[in-house]
Amino acid sequence: MEKIKGTKCEFGYIQKQKVFQSLMLLLFVAVGVGLFVAGLLITGTRANIFTVLGILMVLPAAKRIIALVVMVPRKSVDKVRYDQMRQTVAEEGILYTDYVFTSPDKIMSFDFLIIQNQNVMGILSEKKQDEAYILDYLKKSVESQASGYQVKLFSSDEEFYKFYLKLTEGSGSQERDGDFLAGQDKVSEYLKILAV
Repeated sequence: MEKIKGTKCEFGYIQKQKVFQSLMLLLFVAVGVGLFVAGLLITGTRANIFTVLGILMVLPAAKRIIALVVMVPRKSVDKVRYDQMRQTVAEEGILYTDYVFTSPDKIMSFDFLIIQNQNVMGILSEKKQDEAYILDYLKKSVESQASGYQVKLFSSDEEFYKFYLKLTEGSGSQERDGDFLAGQDKVSEYLKILAV
């Protein structure tokens, strides 16, 4: 199922979700219409249990429509770009891609979200997003999980690479204490849960 549905925050997730949610929507519509027609043919009237069951198929279909509304305007990161980012981010860094998340007010997305050295760095996938809102929302979310984390947003890969080089310059692979690793795990798990 994961192969068809995709795994949250991993390469190709948005594209797989578009296909999966579209197929599920078609399935629920077909089942709903099939139940209605079967009931009509069996009983000769619309007032039957099959009609009720057919109408109930609207609920899971509506859930699929909402998922499509969130995913359709976005696109997955291409493989070359993903591979380049995967090579750049150090082993101790956590890389999420095709990252889509929501707040009560907005739908937001990153091509990449990187967690490393108490930094949460997001590369925006769309130029027309409200960066100030996203930064504030993300800072509050991260602070609720662990203190001392910096949140940075970038509008391009090049901006990120410049910052990342400075961030990792001379740091190498360092030993981290238990509190540091626990905080990073808590932040990364929360951010994965936050993703749609």
